[in-house]
Amino acid sequence: MQEISRRKMLLTAAAGSVALAASVPAYAAERNSDPDMDSVRNRMMTVEKRGTTLTEEQKYWVLLSTCAAQGLDDETEEITASALKAGVKPVTIKEAIYQTFPYVGIGRARQALKGANKAMKAAGIKLPTASQTTVNDQNRLQEGIRVQTSIFGDAITQMHRNTAPEMKPLMIDDLSGYCFGDFYTRTGMSIKDRELVVFAAIAALGRCESQLKAHTGANLKEGNTKQNLADALQIAIPLNGFPRTLNALAVVNSFK
Repeated sequence: MQEISRRKMLLTAAAGSVALAASVPAYAAERNSDPDMDSVRNRMMTVEKRGTTLTEEQKYWVLLSTCAAQGLDDETEEITASALKAGVKPVTIKEAIYQTFPYVGIGRARQALKGANKAMKAAGIKLPTASQTTVNDQNRLQEGIRVQTSIFGDAITQMHRNTAPEMKPLMIDDLSGYCFGDFYTRTGMSIKDRELVVFAAIAALGRCESQLKAHTGANLKEGNTKQNLADALQIAIPLNGFPRTLNALAVVNSFK
């Protein structure tokens, strides 16, 4: 009888250990094996003393867009949890990720959303967050062209005029209607901050210097400074590494 009770206690304890292990994210458990690297990582991912010309909110947006560009769900979950604790609004966390969709692709951005949604649910935030959409099928293209032209000026009018008919579905319907119409027209984040997010996402992709140059110019036009962009690159360096960071910095420094 005593032996049976002992076995029952051991089985109960084992079941409890399995349940606890299942409740701890795998990446968190793995970190216990690498304390030296965890220490470096934690220092580099702490935003308070880094990228000093950016607000704390902007720093988190940069990290979130960088995660989206790389399809990092675990890191997005952690960054979202930290952002929420710092007072960053759930809507702007979502907008920072949504804004990357036409730049990094749906698959990577959805991985980031997976992590963000997990952190928000753990924090008791009701999902989905309020819609920030302002366009519909009737005005999406028109509104996209409007905001695209407001950022890039007459170059857009000229591009549309010079686009061959067979290229218009891509260069006008999709670039103006999807990229700008679906995303830049959303509320919840200013055009200036959306451009900062886009800059960070393109820098994280790497080997997109032509597009990065265009959006560096757009950032400067919308009121972000070269130092803001350099600070965004510093914030993201633990995720991007130095080669992509220095290539992006060279683009920023090419502007006088």
